[in-house]
Amino acid sequence: MDAEQLRVRAEKAAERAITNLYDRQREDGSWVDRLSSSAIATALGALSLHRADPVGYRDRVDGAVRWLRAHQREDGGWAMADAEWPSSPGMTAFGLAALHEIDPDASHGAITRARTFIDDNDGMNVIPGLTGEAPKTWPAALPTIWALTGLRDFDQQPDMPVEAVLVPRRWRNKVSIALPAILGLGVMQSRTLPRGPLRRALGRLAEPRALDWLREVSGTNGGIEECPMIAGFVYLALRRAGVGKDLELASLHYLLQTQREDGSWAIDRDLEISVTAYSIMALGEFQDVANEPLLQGTREWLLRNQWNKPFAQYGIPPGGWGWANPSGWPESEDTAVVLGVLADLGVPRTHPAVQLGIQWLLRMQNRDGSWSEWVRDTHIMNDRPCAGVTAHVVLALRRWGLPDSPGSALARALEYLRAHQDGDGSIASVWFRDNTHGTSRLLEAFVETARGGAPAAESARAWLLANQAADGGWPRHHELPPRGSTAEETSWALFALLKAGADPRGPGVLRAVEWLVDHQDDLGTWRPSNVGLYFDDLCYTDDLIAHTFALRGLGRWLRTLNREGGAR
Repeated sequence: MDAEQLRVRAEKAAERAITNLYDRQREDGSWVDRLSSSAIATALGALSLHRADPVGYRDRVDGAVRWLRAHQREDGGWAMADAEWPSSPGMTAFGLAALHEIDPDASHGAITRARTFIDDNDGMNVIPGLTGEAPKTWPAALPTIWALTGLRDFDQQPDMPVEAVLVPRRWRNKVSIALPAILGLGVMQSRTLPRGPLRRALGRLAEPRALDWLREVSGTNGGIEECPMIAGFVYLALRRAGVGKDLELASLHYLLQTQREDGSWAIDRDLEISVTAYSIMALGEFQDVANEPLLQGTREWLLRNQWNKPFAQYGIPPGGWGWANPSGWPESEDTAVVLGVLADLGVPRTHPAVQLGIQWLLRMQNRDGSWSEWVRDTHIMNDRPCAGVTAHVVLALRRWGLPDSPGSALARALEYLRAHQDGDGSIASVWFRDNTHGTSRLLEAFVETARGGAPAAESARAWLLANQAADGGWPRHHELPPRGSTAEETSWALFALLKAGADPRGPGVLRAVEWLVDHQDDLGTWRPSNVGLYFDDLCYTDDLIAHTFALRGLGRWLRTLNREGGAR
């Protein structure tokens, strides 16, 4: 397609997308997304309400059961996100447990098909903990839910050691976001499973500390991590244990608050702080966001949501931002993103929030130069060093003028990215599937620090160009679902290539822009794909991640084209 013709189409697409985005802005200036509904969260929510009051919550439970039956896929399984391809043995096992306990007769056909799917996909060996040694993480909680619902012997549960709360914080915190579920289920097991004299004594000592720890990380809305899945685990565990009534009721209250009208629950309530920052990043490609009246409230909202006190349970200092309120935890990714957009919104370097945020990021850097999300210097689960997070921090600190001289925090971060880059030029990101996100972010970080000609940047650029699909989008190949190009990955790659100096009239760039324009829907937005990654067996979709990054990619292309060809 001719670049000028595509410009006209892209401008119209961007106008529709900007209108859509402002239409979704809340009165306080922020945005809230829609995370995909989740089979695991819905199963746990349904089981919790059913055990709490099967008569009083009958309509709620029936709604959840209807959602589960309606979203069972033709192959008998449930997917990780809504009904997206593919079905997952782990998600199917949770859906099966809920239907088995709540509605075994009317759901007989669904249960039979779910069992067949699990058998056909070697679920007993694929799902952690069903056979063999299980990791002490939430995926191993599935066998515990099966034990609670009578699908296996009650004593056949992977050990969730409540005694973990007794060890030094620097050790127990390494499991970070899994710790609430481990402690909740550990309290239950300490009360209900056979233990030797030493374990019984340690359990009695650990239980009140574990319950107090859970109270400390709970939000005012009863949630922990803004996660219905965690609320379900905690409720079911403490109800079975018969302790922690206040936490039990708080978790139940949170589940009642967060159930959707269609009967389902999302894996997390939302990512409101994250997507508000992403929205500013997108709009900043089109307008002076610092002087836009509609964004004055946004700036103040972001400033209000900074953590001005330590998150003591994890030894996290004051100054960070979380992903949502009120029970999201301060973490590196969103602190970096928010700091970057505060600069765009005109907040000066001398502002106390900016100074505190910069110092927070510097204190959270790992010894190897990288950044994780919550806990420094760990390599367990989601809190291992992340290329995407590290690159975002580099972009934020560079935005505020921090030096990248040898030995500096930025230089060490860039060296980490270079050293961990694969031989083909790509790099994985912990929080998004496959390698497009991490590689794009690496390229942006090197360009931002005037290293766009470095071998690491050149090889990242080459990998992105080589992995553009025939239809113009990204990725060309994938290991995790979904199939085909996605709005998210196409936008990340397009933006990074343009930032790195790609010709806006080059054939690869034009095909990417055309893909985004062609895939915008009648509402002015893009279909989200389950590229967000909590674990390999738990992906999610997020409508505003797809929307904001697609809009940002179009905006950067229009700006680059206008700069090189004369502004229209």
